Amino acid sequence: MVTPVRPTKPRTSHTKNKAAVSNGGGSAGKKSSGGGGGGGGGGNSARAAERRAVSRENATKRKAGKRYIEAANNLELQAKAIRHALKIDFKKARDQNLGDLGQVLTSQLSQLKLGQGQRAQTFLSAAKNTEMATAGQAEQGYANLTRERADSLSSILEQGAGETDTMRALLISARNWHANASEGNRAYFDSMQSVNQGIVDLNIDTRNAMANAYTSAEGEKDRLWQEFYNKRSESFSQLGNTMGQKADYYAQAKEMGVKPKKGMEKKAEKEMAKSYMDMAKESGKSYVQKKLPDWIGKYAGTKAVEAKLTNTTLGAGPDLGKVEKAEGATLKKWEKS
Repeated sequence: MVTPVRPTKPRTSHTKNKAAVSNGGGSAGKKSSGGGGGGGGGGNSARAAERRAVSRENATKRKAGKRYIEAANNLELQAKAIRHALKIDFKKARDQNLGDLGQVLTSQLSQLKLGQGQRAQTFLSAAKNTEMATAGQAEQGYANLTRERADSLSSILEQGAGETDTMRALLISARNWHANASEGNRAYFDSMQSVNQGIVDLNIDTRNAMANAYTSAEGEKDRLWQEFYNKRSESFSQLGNTMGQKADYYAQAKEMGVKPKKGMEKKAEKEMAKSYMDMAKESGKSYVQKKLPDWIGKYAGTKAVEAKLTNTTLGAGPDLGKVEKAEGATLKKWEKS
């Protein structure tokens, strides 16, 4: 048995065209693939440009961050000057002003006491002159008494008067002496009272003047100390602001990608907080004025002059000491025993 053979189908132009179309499609595909490759090259360029832009931006940030670090370092110079003023300058100025004030007060008190002594000496001299004048008046009264007695006795004896008349004449002389002595006593005590009143007024005026000088000096001390505390309070406030700004600069530098030295930001923040607390403490301080010392409050000055109850012995007579009596009618030279 013979197996029949299936005849092959002859090629036609349509099959060729289909193949051609198929080949053309392949060529188109390759061309499209080439177009895609061109698109990938453009993406790489964009990414490179983006990286360059980011790099430039980072460089700009780092540059800005470095400027913040430099600004923070510059603030440290300002903070150092403020610390120096707080530690040295303000205290030095305060001590100088207080020292000058103390010298002025000492000079004022010395001048007041010196003036008091000079004026008191004038009153003491007046009291001494009063004693001398009263003594001279008393001695003159004794002389007048003796002369009047002698004259009265001579007249009475010449007239042959009796004992009663003689006693009356002597009493008249005694009354005259007593009147003169009483007048001298009144003048003496009036003068001494005036002198002592002047001394008392002088002591009071001097004590008041010294008290006023001391009180004024304490008031000036209060002003100087208050000014000192105010300056320190303001300086602590400035220091706190400076350190706070310094801490902000460090924080901004970190945001720009530039890190400050380790611990610098925390150190600035810590000093800022301490400065503000010191400012509050200084604001609450004040000077306590000292009370008037006893040597001024109880200043006695010059003692009042003691007025003698009797001025008959104010005159200074010669001191002969103990002498021997004269023998008989023969006068001998008196000598001290």
